[in-house]
Amino acid sequence: MNPKSKKMSTSSHVSRKITAALAILFLLPALVIFIMWSSIGLRYSGLSASDQMDVYTGYFPGWLRDINTIHTISIVCCVVAIILAARSFKKHLLSIRVLMLLTVLAAIFILLFDISQMI
Repeated sequence: MNPKSKKMSTSSHVSRKITAALAILFLLPALVIFIMWSSIGLRYSGLSASDQMDVYTGYFPGWLRDINTIHTISIVCCVVAIILAARSFKKHLLSIRVLMLLTVLAAIFILLFDISQMI
C-alpha cells in the first residue's frame, strides 16, 4: 500500500466556489422572507400591527402560519449562510471575497431583524 493513501485529509473536499454558491443559496430564503415582511409595510401602511401580521402569515401554507417558526427558519438559513461564507473567505479571487462579505453582512442584518421580531 502506498503510505500517502493512509494519510487522512484535513481539508474539505468541496471547493470554495461551491461553498460560496451554497452560502448564497441559503441566504435567499431568509432574504425573500425579509423582503415579504418589508413589502407588507410599504403596501399596506394603514393596517394595524396585528393585521399586518395576518397578511404576512397568509402568504405561507397552513402548517407554517406561526411567526416564530418563520423567523426560526430564517435564522437557521442565515447562520448556515454565514458559516458557508466564512469558509469561502480563503478564496484568492477578490470578487468571491467581496461577495461573501456582502453575504455575511446581509445575513447578519436579517439575523438581527429576526431576533428583534421574536423578542
